[in-house]
Amino acid sequence: MQFSFPTHQWPFWTGLALVIFGCCGLLLHLLEKQRAKRLHRFVESGLVDQLMPGWSPERRKALFWLFLSGVLFVMMAAAGPRWGKKWLPVTRVSRDVLVVLDVSLSMEAENPPPSRLVRARQKIESLLERSPADRFGLVAFSGEAATLCPLTLDHGYFRSVLDAVSTNTLSTEGSDISAALKEALDVFEEDARRFGEDDGSERVVLILSDGEETAGDALALAEKISAYARIYAIGIGDPEGAVVIFPAWLRQYVRVPDDQLTRLSKLDEQNLSRLATGSGGAYVRITPDNSDVDFIQQELKQLRAQTTSGELRFQMTDHYRWPLMIAWLCFFVEGLWLLLLAPMRKRRMRLEVESHG
Repeated sequence: MQFSFPTHQWPFWTGLALVIFGCCGLLLHLLEKQRAKRLHRFVESGLVDQLMPGWSPERRKALFWLFLSGVLFVMMAAAGPRWGKKWLPVTRVSRDVLVVLDVSLSMEAENPPPSRLVRARQKIESLLERSPADRFGLVAFSGEAATLCPLTLDHGYFRSVLDAVSTNTLSTEGSDISAALKEALDVFEEDARRFGEDDGSERVVLILSDGEETAGDALALAEKISAYARIYAIGIGDPEGAVVIFPAWLRQYVRVPDDQLTRLSKLDEQNLSRLATGSGGAYVRITPDNSDVDFIQQELKQLRAQTTSGELRFQMTDHYRWPLMIAWLCFFVEGLWLLLLAPMRKRRMRLEVESHG
């Protein structure tokens, strides 16, 4: 048998259950003592049998144990007992968010600080926390593009991949948004083949970039993607620009003139805005607070959610209903026993009178 909490938490939950069970038992004991005190104010304890025929404190002990048994089985039901295995489908209501992250050299610019790439990762993390039921995937691009994480409900795995991304992730320098959109298109086409075609109303491509494009035709690919998803974009940077320094490690492999060791990288809002609005999406510039993420989250809420069925998993079956049913039975018998106490007392009084008569 297993429970819904991890094995290493057994000591904590067992201790908590014992404390609750002990407190309930102590409370019932104190209430019974108070009841006995009230009775003995009127009748001396040695005269109870003579003055109150039919009175039996032993019968009330059943109420004590029935209540405690009910509490015990309620706690067992809350723990989610599982036993017996069978194949079960994993089903969740979700949207698909394919994050397209710019990892080109310009993302090392320190506006906003500490760098554009760090801030972009922070925005993705914020959106991830607000979308616990959505599938997330990650495509990184510079002069080339690659799918680093397929669409998945495993947010822990997505985070681990995201944390490892840097401007050294891809080897080709440049900024080719069209390559990233082509990679995103391949992801959605493959997903459509696996799960069936749809109108794209629950799929999103979220671009986080400074918008600089050195190759390709992103607008043409954006039109193709609109058949599968809407494009939203968060512009990372400042239209005024920031100085980007050509990294020292790369100078060992690429000959760069001294007058080109630095360059000014500007946020191209016009390019990002055209990509987003052309597919029915929207563009927003990065903000110091999370109002940009709030905007994207509100846009996602307006999209129709789909029911995502994962693969069948051979897992233990939850049987919380059984202890819950036993708890209900204990409380029912307790109430019934309480109702029967008075008739049982009268019957005992009648028998005692008849035996003495």
